[in-house]
Amino acid sequence: MDRKLIRFFAKTGFLVVLEFGNIKEMKEYEEKIKNSGLQCEVIPNFNVKFDHADLFMDMRSPECRAQFDLNDWI
Repeated sequence: MDRKLIRFFAKTGFLVVLEFGNIKEMKEYEEKIKNSGLQCEVIPNFNVKFDHADLFMDMRSPECRAQFDLNDWI
């Protein structure tokens, strides 16, 4: 399965990982993050049990999407 994941350090210092359902949306978020001056990278995989992130949001979920405001993190 080809996952669409990005990882960045938010302005708060938290490590944030976001998963998307499509490339177009992932690239839009990646561009906004980079344009804010933060480093952002596409990662091939992420496992909540074994990989580190202060916040993981599955942006495919309407509930997660409603709770996550990118502007609060950049």
